[in-house]
Amino acid sequence: MSKLISLLILLLSISGFSQTTEPLLSYKEYIFNIINEHPIAKSALLKEKIAKAKLLTAKGGFDPSLISSIDQKQFKDKEYYTIFKNKITIPTPIGVNITGGFDNNSGYYLNPENKTTGSGLWSAGLEVDVLQGLLTNTRRTALKQAKVYQQIAKNQQQQLLNELIFTASIAYAEWQQYASIYKIMEQNLQLSQRYLNNTKTALQNGEKTTIDTLEANVYLQNSKIDLIKYQQLLTEKKLKVENNLWLDNRPIGLKNNIEPELQTIATENNQIKLTNNLDSIPLIAEKVGKKEVLLLKQKLNREKLKPKLKLKYNQLLSTTNSNLNPNFDVDNYKWAASLTVPLLFRSERGKYRESKYKIEEINYEIAYKRTEVQNKIVANQQNQIALSRQINLLEQNIKGYKRLLDAESTKFNYGESSMFLINKRQEKLIESELKLLSSQNKLITNYLDYLLQTNNIIPND
Repeated sequence: MSKLISLLILLLSISGFSQTTEPLLSYKEYIFNIINEHPIAKSALLKEKIAKAKLLTAKGGFDPSLISSIDQKQFKDKEYYTIFKNKITIPTPIGVNITGGFDNNSGYYLNPENKTTGSGLWSAGLEVDVLQGLLTNTRRTALKQAKVYQQIAKNQQQQLLNELIFTASIAYAEWQQYASIYKIMEQNLQLSQRYLNNTKTALQNGEKTTIDTLEANVYLQNSKIDLIKYQQLLTEKKLKVENNLWLDNRPIGLKNNIEPELQTIATENNQIKLTNNLDSIPLIAEKVGKKEVLLLKQKLNREKLKPKLKLKYNQLLSTTNSNLNPNFDVDNYKWAASLTVPLLFRSERGKYRESKYKIEEINYEIAYKRTEVQNKIVANQQNQIALSRQINLLEQNIKGYKRLLDAESTKFNYGESSMFLINKRQEKLIESELKLLSSQNKLITNYLDYLLQTNNIIPND
């Protein structure tokens, strides 16, 4: 697994809490399930299969073809004619077709043009496109385009998987964030209950007043309200995670006691690096592939601006009445030529210009997308630096607020403070802890976006 992916697994965690004994859904298990079971991941695989089917179709343009026909007329017990023709054509990548045939015709009224010798007439020859279609033709272009579509399909598949993993990872990170917030609220509730119990004890000893007890009880009720609120939010985040979990084409849910893994967050400033290798990014590579398809189409349209000159040559090989073996004679042959010249070429010129403008259009799209991705990576780098600094400051603040809260609690125990001040200290501590979790989540999201932009979001193992 690459360093980036290893760091990602570390990133998808929240610091400051002890390991839970509850069963966990780890990030790696979560992503593994998505890659192998999610409907979008499975549909992405179909794109490559469709591209392979297109390639097979294009290769079919070079399949040999055999044509066999018989035409017979019988009238008043007389055979007018029987025409039996067979021809095989073998296309080649260039504008040359290899042909072969066997004709065996007979009959009283047979057209002399169709007359064959002995047991039939063999032929072998070539059909050549001399001008238009010799080196660039529809069949050859279709095959090249189908091969390019193979790579385009892989890039589309990769892009779909990347976006799926990105969205699923964001859901998992939010689940982690709110699982940690819920633990904070549980601790806050326990602390509020302890304050109330201590206040009641102090009241019985004559050290506190009824107002102190009432204030501690109100604080406890607020803690319960906050716990219920974040429990509902945690449930919503967990449901978003469940949306991405499938097995055997059916959605699956998580048990109530399943929790996300909570580990130490990594905040190294050198994680995000600028790169000029943008052509490997699926979205850009897809557009580059589409440009290559357009260039092939433009080349074919340029070829169609030429006149059509087709030459055919067949060496005729006669047989005898007793032997089907062909007899070669250089003087026995058949040839033909045809020339087609459109007078204005308006259709061909229009298609060529259209392909030219489409290439210019996609060049603009590629240039814009490269700039956009590069700027996003720069923004990711700057965001990481700023968020890392903010996290460090928040961690220091939390340590300070904890010391203040401990000091205020000590003063309260000696009757030198009040529940109001303790409440304020606790609120500030919780507020800082929530800000820390929010900043950590933003750092994770920022890093995931960087992995998405650089095509590194899917783990290697």
